[in-house]
Amino acid sequence: MPHFISKNMFVYNNDIKHDDFVIKVMLINKRFNNLMLIPIFYNEQVFFIRCIKRAHDFLYKVDKITRPSNLLLIKKVLQFIASKLDVVAHNLNQTQNKHTRGMQLGYLINIDQLATLKPDYIEIGFGSGRHILDLAKKNPQKIVLGFEIHTPSVRQVINAIELYSLKNLFICNFDARLGIQALNTKSVETLFLHFPVPWNKAKHRRVFHRDFLENSFRILKSDGYINLRSDDYEYVLDGIKEAMSADYTHFEILKNKHIDIVSKYEARWSNMKKDIYEMHIFQHDFKQHIQDNLDSTFALPKLDRGLESLSNKKWIQDSIFISIGDVYSTQTSTHENINIANLTFGSFYMPFNTYLILDQNKELHYLKNPLRIHSHIQAHNFLCKILQDAYKEHVQMTSN
Repeated sequence: MPHFISKNMFVYNNDIKHDDFVIKVMLINKRFNNLMLIPIFYNEQVFFIRCIKRAHDFLYKVDKITRPSNLLLIKKVLQFIASKLDVVAHNLNQTQNKHTRGMQLGYLINIDQLATLKPDYIEIGFGSGRHILDLAKKNPQKIVLGFEIHTPSVRQVINAIELYSLKNLFICNFDARLGIQALNTKSVETLFLHFPVPWNKAKHRRVFHRDFLENSFRILKSDGYINLRSDDYEYVLDGIKEAMSADYTHFEILKNKHIDIVSKYEARWSNMKKDIYEMHIFQHDFKQHIQDNLDSTFALPKLDRGLESLSNKKWIQDSIFISIGDVYSTQTSTHENINIANLTFGSFYMPFNTYLILDQNKELHYLKNPLRIHSHIQAHNFLCKILQDAYKEHVQMTSN
């Protein structure tokens, strides 16, 4: 990721507008004052540049939670900040055009656009893109959607979309476990999950899970199926157990089946004479427990005291958890008093990260709204209860 190191700190007293972005007043961590966030407003996007004061220098890099997909935008902002400082090291050189073309095209979609997209095929974790590009080329009348969290892979495939003039392939740089919950019911023919990271020592991090199975069956057509390929025997056995635990599945297992398009990793494993396993997992008589178009405005109650009273705390209720991290705030008398805190919530299997923002009017809202899915709505309602209880406690304390 783009970053730079400087001898001195970026100091400014007012908002700075440069080209098409605005740098807002810096936010400082209330526990560790060597940690800072620089808010960047770009069109309708908001993201942060992290500034970390170290023993002898300052490190500047983009915040992971709010990081935009546009690498050029990140570099542009960092280059502007770096131009005001004494830089000792950086990786901000302009990338050649062939590696950055295509990122501005409409084929890179965000999570909010998924509800209006009706893909016929989905691939999760497409890597170098060999399979998904071939799928789109051979099926020009079908809509193909790819989920990938590895940004260089996203850029590579989007550039290929432009190169091959593909009009039916769309990419989402987001966690597929959450993304598929935003899609419409009964719209997908096949969901491809090829050679996912097995995570045998941290199985909670796997994509393939009972919740994933149920959410996949919701979006699959009645004759649709999940196509899982892996070289990891333990992963495949666990996949079989997950499928067998559901009442509405049937599946078939294939071993060392030849396919026309293979990834470089599969080719390597085949050359090493490793076995390749393939599962086709079908649904039957699936009863939909998850409703489409769940309604939630995600409004939060007013908070009459600072976020510090809730920071660095965790709450658990059934399968839902909430974790509020450190508080950052503006520390200048000439600007509005803004407080933010990192928020992680949802299910343990699919946590969601955003920031809580408390403005000068004590109005509380999310920097990035959760999705209209069951686990997020449950977590939101749980958070509202926590905030209401905190408010009642505060009222009681002030009245005594």
